[in-house]
Amino acid sequence: MQLQKEQTHLSDAEFLERIEERGDSFYRVAYGYVRNAEDAKDIVQEAVCKAYVGKDRLKDREKFYPWFYRILTHTAATYLRRHARAAAWDETLLEIPVQEEERWGDAIWVKESLAGLESKSRAVIVLKVYENMTFSEIAQILKKSENSVKSLYYRGLKTLKERMQIHGG
Repeated sequence: MQLQKEQTHLSDAEFLERIEERGDSFYRVAYGYVRNAEDAKDIVQEAVCKAYVGKDRLKDREKFYPWFYRILTHTAATYLRRHARAAAWDETLLEIPVQEEERWGDAIWVKESLAGLESKSRAVIVLKVYENMTFSEIAQILKKSENSVKSLYYRGLKTLKERMQIHGG
C-alpha cells in the first residue's frame, strides 16, 4: 500500500521533464503579466521553486499543468503587487510562428495593446491566444468559473478592439 502511495507523487525527474516541456509557455505567461524579460524569468524560477517544494501535495499528477499555471499566475500577481511599477513593453514579447494569416494579424494587434489591459483580462487572453488553452483549462488555472473567464476574455477583446479603432487600427 505504501508503494502505491509513493507512485502517485511526481519523481524529481518527471517534475523537471514537465517543467522543461513547457518552459517557453511558462515564460510567455509570466511575461504577459510583467512585460519585462528579467522579471518574467524570476517569476518562472520562483514558481518552479514553489511547485517543487509542494509537488508532493499534488494529488493528481494528470493535473500538473493547471496546478503549475495556477502557481505561476499567483506568483506573477504577487510580484506585481510587490513591485507596482510600469514595465517597458518589449517588442520581442510572445514571438509566434506565422501559421495562418488571420491568427497572425490578430496576434499583432493583441500584442501591441495588451499592456494597457487589466491584469485579469490580459492573463486570460495570453493563455487563450498564445497558449491555445480552452476556457475550461483557463478557468481551472485561475480558479474562476468558465463564464467568468469568457467574460474577461471578451471584455478584454472588446477593449483591445476599441483601442485599435481609436488609434486608427
